[in-house]
Amino acid sequence: MPEIKAFRGWRYNPAKNQDLSKVFAPPYDVISPRQQKKLYDENPHNVIRLELGTEEAGDSVMNNKYTRAADYLKEWKTQSILVREDEPALYVYIQDYQEEGKQKTRLGFLSLMKIDEKAVLKHENTLAAPKEDRLKLLRATRTNLSPIFGLFEDNKKVVNSFLKKTMSLKPFADVTIDGVRHRLFIETRGNVLAGIEKAMKGKTMYIADGHHRFETACNFKKEAGTKGLAGPGYVMTYFADCYNNPFKIFPTHRLIKIKDVKNWEKLAKIGTHEKVKDLNTLLKHLEDYREDVPGKPYEFGFYAKGHGFHLFKMNKATAKKVKNNPVDRLDVAVLHQFIIDPCFGIKKIEKSEQIDFTRSPEDAVARVDHGLFDAALFLRPTSLKEMILASKKGLKMPQKSTYFYPKLLSGLVFHSFEDGIQNQ
Repeated sequence: MPEIKAFRGWRYNPAKNQDLSKVFAPPYDVISPRQQKKLYDENPHNVIRLELGTEEAGDSVMNNKYTRAADYLKEWKTQSILVREDEPALYVYIQDYQEEGKQKTRLGFLSLMKIDEKAVLKHENTLAAPKEDRLKLLRATRTNLSPIFGLFEDNKKVVNSFLKKTMSLKPFADVTIDGVRHRLFIETRGNVLAGIEKAMKGKTMYIADGHHRFETACNFKKEAGTKGLAGPGYVMTYFADCYNNPFKIFPTHRLIKIKDVKNWEKLAKIGTHEKVKDLNTLLKHLEDYREDVPGKPYEFGFYAKGHGFHLFKMNKATAKKVKNNPVDRLDVAVLHQFIIDPCFGIKKIEKSEQIDFTRSPEDAVARVDHGLFDAALFLRPTSLKEMILASKKGLKMPQKSTYFYPKLLSGLVFHSFEDGIQNQ
């Protein structure tokens, strides 16, 4: 585990923002254009203006969504919309939510993490465009606006025992958004800070979410170094014990455009399909899959307008071609290697307009029905066990392999490089 430390974060001033639920937002990469507009209209100080600015006519190198974000940030500090912590703190973050009819609680905390590429285990390949976008924003604001999402394993529950002590304090924020209750506690007591920092030493850190932000932080540090500047040595990170917290990974489904009807014919050579009644039936079948059953075939869901829902089962001859390593065995990897690439000709997904991604199965069906895509491909979720194994072996999954729920809110606290690490 890289070094972690408390910091004097910037956060929304309750005296100027009486309803904090109106200034927080989901992570930038899950916000739709419609939701972006709603958040803009809802409150003039919503973090969306920083994290996901709008493009305007007449934008230039000197005036654009990134420079506007920096201007908003400066203005909000000057007007005390945002205030800085008086002393270094760790920010204990609790999420209460429903999953499959059961009430669950996740405990975690926000701190600074020393930037060390070798000590942080990653599991997912990244896309160039989002990294360039985040780098431009970081250059303009010089601030971590939202955290990396990190996991660690703590068999003895030491860290969680400290976090539960902090929960006896009054929370700074207690909001419920989209059915998830978010509570943020400010922990400044020296013995608790020291206890958590000590307990985290020697542990392995896995990135669950925020690969683009982490790589951007690394690139920004290198960029500053090449210019002879003191680059930021730390990045704001959320940590949660995946051994003693609930973590279910949801799949990210694929939407594709089919250039040639013969693409469908290629599928018949590698498997069979059977029609199912509806989307719920299809998803239930995929969810019931157990990875510990030997010889279980690779199965995927398909939907095309006018053709309905189908369950595709890959034949044994094709399955035997799958390489025996933790990443190539994943459903998402098999889907790309044996179906999306050879059958539909989509090789480099970051440069292709033939493919898109969505967490929502219903959204996938709607976009096909509206003619935006020709077919939707549904996957079984990657398990936490599979993700950690891939991370430990230094292997990378295809882009959009995992979707952790619930997502972390943006706007809970900010880490500004301008403050200087020596004062944190």
